[in-house]
Amino acid sequence: KSSFLNKITRADVDVQPYAFTTKSLFVGHFDYKYLRWQVVDTPGILDHPLEERNTIEMQAITALAHLRACVLFIIDVSEHCSTSLEDQVKLLNSIKPLFSNKPLVVAANKTDIINMDELSAEKRVLLDQISSDNTPVIAMSAVTEDGVMKVRDECCDRLLAFRVEQKLRSKRSDDILSRLHVAQP
Repeated sequence: KSSFLNKITRADVDVQPYAFTTKSLFVGHFDYKYLRWQVVDTPGILDHPLEERNTIEMQAITALAHLRACVLFIIDVSEHCSTSLEDQVKLLNSIKPLFSNKPLVVAANKTDIINMDELSAEKRVLLDQISSDNTPVIAMSAVTEDGVMKVRDECCDRLLAFRVEQKLRSKRSDDILSRLHVAQP
């Protein structure tokens, strides 16, 4: 996650070759479609009950639940994080209710180690299950930067569309729209 943040923003977050180096929230900024965007890198989350999560994990959960944002869930398809792809998907499914009202994008990271085409049929099925509910799963490598900008753009575009939709649903937009009249000559 930190490598991704460093690639798309001006942030300089410490990246180590082992998991769980991020101990607090880190923020980076970038420009896209003439807007300033903010990205928050959260600490990693382990798959165990909410009441057993530590303070660092609860920071991540709180950020996911309360920020008005697009959630980017990064999966390590190489499994070098010592967590199987199946367990990573189970974790995603267990925390998905926290951000059911937000746009969600899944990045399949570390495709420089194992290409998506090289995944076993069982692992492809797991990723296909994620994308079955209109959640895009985008291949990416933070090391080679393949797919990084595609992931960033997809998150931004989904969040923009979501916010426009929310504004159109609001009562204020109905008040304004009822006062507008477009005349054609």
